[in-house]
Amino acid sequence: MSDFLKSLRTSKHKSSTTRKSMDSYYSPKSERRQLTDRRDADFNSLPLNDELIKILAEFAPLASENILTIATNVERAVAIQETLAESEIEKNNAVTALLKNISDFLIGSNNLASTAQGEPIVTTSYASGTRYTKDEVLDIIKTMRKDRATFATIASYLKKKKIPTFSGRGEWHAQTIHRLCK
Repeated sequence: MSDFLKSLRTSKHKSSTTRKSMDSYYSPKSERRQLTDRRDADFNSLPLNDELIKILAEFAPLASENILTIATNVERAVAIQETLAESEIEKNNAVTALLKNISDFLIGSNNLASTAQGEPIVTTSYASGTRYTKDEVLDIIKTMRKDRATFATIASYLKKKKIPTFSGRGEWHAQTIHRLCK
């Protein structure tokens, strides 16, 4: 194979097709940039360049000072933003804790009043006029789970029967049933 390639390379055969000049496809010679059109080699020795160097030398310390001032102010702004974010988080946590304490107090006072009299906690469905104790609702859930009902099926059953949640607000969800079954 290499002999074949050598013979191809060294052969003096001229191809029958002639190549066209590519000059016409680019640009005419007159429009091309010549070496003489380029900048002078003595560009650094121009008098304008010396003046520009002097101005830049005077300006450099001022620019450096201003950049340092900007960097310092940006650092301060970032620190202030971090402090604000932390204080906002602390405020939200405090409000959450306050509302949880109020909720616990109100729920606890209702439970204390009902258990002090020896009565079980009762859930009332105002739409159907029926009353269910917490134990009765839990028994319904347990028996349906024994019958292999899914959490979503149990939740939809309790909604259909209009059995209210223990808090009396909202409606039954599969996740609520799952938490009660644990």
